[in-house]
Amino acid sequence: MKYLGICDIIDWDSVIKSLEHQTPTYIGPSHKLGDPIPGLSEVTDIWQRAKFGANAEWDMFISGDAFDISIAEQFMDYVGIDNYNTCWISRIRPGKMAPWHWDVNDNEAELGEFRRFHCHIGKPVHGHVLVVDDKCLYNQPQGSTYEWNSRKSWHAGMNAGLTPKYLFNIW
Repeated sequence: MKYLGICDIIDWDSVIKSLEHQTPTYIGPSHKLGDPIPGLSEVTDIWQRAKFGANAEWDMFISGDAFDISIAEQFMDYVGIDNYNTCWISRIRPGKMAPWHWDVNDNEAELGEFRRFHCHIGKPVHGHVLVVDDKCLYNQPQGSTYEWNSRKSWHAGMNAGLTPKYLFNIW
């Protein structure tokens, strides 16, 4: 994973404010054990063995649905990409988590490899944690942006804090 700097060309506070009382596009996990998606059993099998329960939950806000596509376009300019496959903002509420996984897509069989990025869009808050591969990211300054080694990098997000944790994602 490579640190790219602080993306301060977007008013992340306004983006978060627009999502605070909005119904998410969907609440994860959206896939379950036995869904016929290539690669999904890698994730669901370990979750079942670990007995993840109701604490495995996160909100998903999709670009063009929950927030304006111009946010994705501005971010693409910042990181120097011309297009993307998927763009979303995840929100993990206090006491919830996105357990160890890689982002299996409904169309996994047709997908190739894409460059993957994330941005910490909230201000640093105690208890907000993101782990990607072997890196633990904690108390990241607002706008901290990273490029991942692979869109299939294993990762997890946890919120042991007192406020929702927001993360911008694009690949």
